[in-house]
Formats: sequence, C-alpha cells, structure tokens
Amino acid sequence: MSSKTITRTKFAVGHYLTEDPASPTSFAELAKRFADRLREVYFPWPGLSNARAKVYDKPDDEARIVTDLKYCREHGMKLDILANATCYGEKSFTEEQRLQITGIIKHLDELGLYPEIVTTTSPYIAKVFKVNFPDIEVRASVNMRLRNTLALEYLAPLYDSYYICRDVQRDLPTFRKMAAWCHDHGKKLCMLANSGCVRNCPWQVFHETLLSHKFVSAFPEMLEQNIELVCNHIFMKNRQISEFMRCTWIRPEDIHVFEPELETIKLSTREAKYPHEIVAAYVSGDYDGDLLRLMDPYHGYSFRPNRLDNKSFPADWVTSGIAAKCAENCVHCGKCEEVMRNALKYDVNHELRASSLSFTNNFYLKAPERIHPVKLGPDFK
Repeated sequence: MSSKTITRTKFAVGHYLTEDPASPTSFAELAKRFADRLREVYFPWPGLSNARAKVYDKPDDEARIVTDLKYCREHGMKLDILANATCYGEKSFTEEQRLQITGIIKHLDELGLYPEIVTTTSPYIAKVFKVNFPDIEVRASVNMRLRNTLALEYLAPLYDSYYICRDVQRDLPTFRKMAAWCHDHGKKLCMLANSGCVRNCPWQVFHETLLSHKFVSAFPEMLEQNIELVCNHIFMKNRQISEFMRCTWIRPEDIHVFEPELETIKLSTREAKYPHEIVAAYVSGDYDGDLLRLMDPYHGYSFRPNRLDNKSFPADWVTSGIAAKCAENCVHCGKCEEVMRNALKYDVNHELRASSLSFTNNFYLKAPERIHPVKLGPDFK
C-alpha cells in the first residue's frame, strides 16, 4: 500500500455493458466493489453520440443501464451524461439536437436519474444545458484538448469544469497554473489518469471523428489500404515501445501529486480490457503488476512476451520531470529508454511467450541518433 494515499473520493468510472449481465467483470460488480471510493459515473445514452463507437441498441440495454445507474445514485455517486463526440455532423447547432438533448434529460428525470453533470465537446450543447438545465454542471471534455489558461478563459461563460488536455497534464508547472486559474475563477479541474493514447497524437481528431460517427467499419478498410493509427504503427509494427514512456498516463502511485488540485480523476473503463484491475490500482494508489494492464487502449500485445513492471519505476518519475519535462519537444536524451530497460521484464507466466524472443533484439529501445548534436540543459547531464 502506498504511503501517499488519496484521502478524498475523487474517482469517476465509465459505465459499460458486458455480454453476460452476471459476469464477474460487469459494471454492476465493479460498482458494488468500489462504491465507497467512487465520486462519479459517466455514461452514454442510447441515441446520443459520444466519443466511443459502441452502440447500445439491444432491447434490454436501456433497462440494464437504468438498473446500474440507480445503484450508483443510491450509493452517492454523481451521474455524468456524455455528449462528448468530436463531431455531430448535420445535427450540430440545430433545433433537432436541442430537442433530442432536452428529451433525454427529461426522460432521465422521470426515471429518477436526473444527472448532476454533462461532459460535452460542443459549445452548443453546453448552451442548451445552461439555458434549459442550469442546475447541471457543464464539463469540458478531454477531447477539447484544453492546454492553457486562455482556453479555459474562452470557455468560462458556458463551462463549469474542465478536463485538462492529456498532453500537458504531466507538466507540473502548466498543471498548477491551470489549477490555480480554476481556483481563482470558481471553476473545477479534472484529469483522465489512464489513457494509453500517444502524446500529441496527430491522428486524434481523425480517429475520434470515426468513433463519433460509429464508423467502426472503416477500420478494416484502413488496414486494407495500409493506413495505421499512430499508436498501432509505433508499438505493433515498428516495435518502438519506448515511446510508451512519453505518453500521457499517470501511475497510481503518482496520483497524490495531482489530487489536491483536482475535482475529479477520471478512469477510462468503458472499453478497457481490465476495468476492475484499473479501479483497484488507482483507488489504492498502489499497483504491483504490469502497468500496461491499467491503460485504455491496452498495448500489451505489442510488448509480448514482456511486461512493464510498475514497481520498477523510479520514485521521482513525475517530480523529477522525466515523465514530462521534455516530452513536448523530445530530444531523445535516452532517459525514458533507461527507465524502460529497468522496468521491462520477461513475463515467464505469459501463455503466448516465445522462448526465443527477448526484448533486447526485438524492441527498439535506443534513443534515435541526432544528425546535429543537441545541447542539453543542466537537468539532463
């Protein structure tokens, strides 16, 4: 158990449905197991586009969602409805969209599930809530990529809380400036802790637009055309797994550095491979296992037959700046590769391991050579 425990309950988890409602990995079981440590549950609603391609369209889906959300409400969790699609197409900024939104909220109210929060990428949807449901907190989605106080200022008339851009959240000076601005202006700052997405991903908007429009059918076509998402290309094809160290995730042991300034710590569980394991790790602030298992998306297949031992990270991973100081403009100094070499372990228990495979000759861990030498500052001597 970490000595730096989180004293307040600030975690939010995403609702999901399993094929088998009685599955031990179901959301219902997750909510029961961690009810006393969860502040919020964020959820999609059938018919309302959100940031994932998964569609709730089976006859009993709504009833299952309602049952789960009622349990959460009864156990003190706030409800956060998602309207966080990157693109709403021809519905954007229309009376049709306003009527859809107001109809859904009134329906939820009738079910006893009037939400406390809406998370949205759309300033129009934000205004619909401000005008029609002023008692509901309007939260800016992480997909809006808010990375400085000026962005927060621009959104202040319509939004009450903000998810900080994943790309800058490890940068402690930037994080603290944004937190201070929120405190000074009566706003709230939130963070997504376990994203496995590549930092500063240039494909993010393209990918999220596909998801917003449920274009899951586009992915096979992309493969046929030899078009790959950046993360798949880097990790799976080129095996440049040290790039994972430059991503945006925060380890469970490091959450305490950020927690005092945050309203909510979001855990991505809606399509995660190991949702129960993710929540257990973060609420305890301690994890003795493969760090890859805590991420969404999960990149463990790219690392096989190895794992990334969470306990092998240096204690000052965040505070020293290794995790953030230079990832915006990486000069490939080799520090990330050094940490990964210490943390990357051969998984002797992995059922898919190959005895002839080792990370030293299959993974690219060496920092790229620089054509022109870069003079490093005193922190990187």
